[in-house]
Amino acid sequence: MKIMFKENKLKMNRLYLAAAIGAAVLLAGCGGGDGDGSVAAATGNSGNNNGSAGATTDTASTDQTVAFKCPSGYKSIQLTRSTIPNATMTLVTDDGVATYTFKTPQDGVVRDGTVCLGKPDPVPAGVQADVVYEIKTYGGFYEMPERKLTLNFTSNVIPDPSPPVIELADVSSGTVTYKPAVQGSLISTPPNFSLTAYPNAPGLYVVRLKR
Repeated sequence: MKIMFKENKLKMNRLYLAAAIGAAVLLAGCGGGDGDGSVAAATGNSGNNNGSAGATTDTASTDQTVAFKCPSGYKSIQLTRSTIPNATMTLVTDDGVATYTFKTPQDGVVRDGTVCLGKPDPVPAGVQADVVYEIKTYGGFYEMPERKLTLNFTSNVIPDPSPPVIELADVSSGTVTYKPAVQGSLISTPPNFSLTAYPNAPGLYVVRLKR
């Protein structure tokens, strides 16, 4: 009986071993369940890597936006792709002289950006003007519609010519060129002035009461 039991046990062990070898061969031939999962995960990871690359680009873009800082004392607005479309944005300097308004694109902001408004200190060399304010931007300036700059100030200087206008002071290689801006309403009743222009580019916007 003991001999038969040992023989039966040996046969069972051989059967288990054969079954295990067969299963291993079958899995190897099919690539294995875990192998398929790993490949799918790798494909997914590849897709995720693409997404990560996009996220990295976005992060880099955001980092650049953060790295772009307005000069000290300037007011600023940061625009992101989550900014409400077709919304009116307003910047007002602390002295209340300059107000800059614009709208976000109707279809939404397509890339992050920053808009700055302020009074440069010091004023760039060569610029001769009674009122000087600057619009600085990182990204998206030309995508923003309905841009308007208003300058409200007082002066006892009698303007000549009258009414005075807002100009864009282009400083290049030490030379200053004054370019006419697209004018809006012009109220000139000294000592009170309220002048409006529609900026077509970032830069220095000035008023020369005597030209």
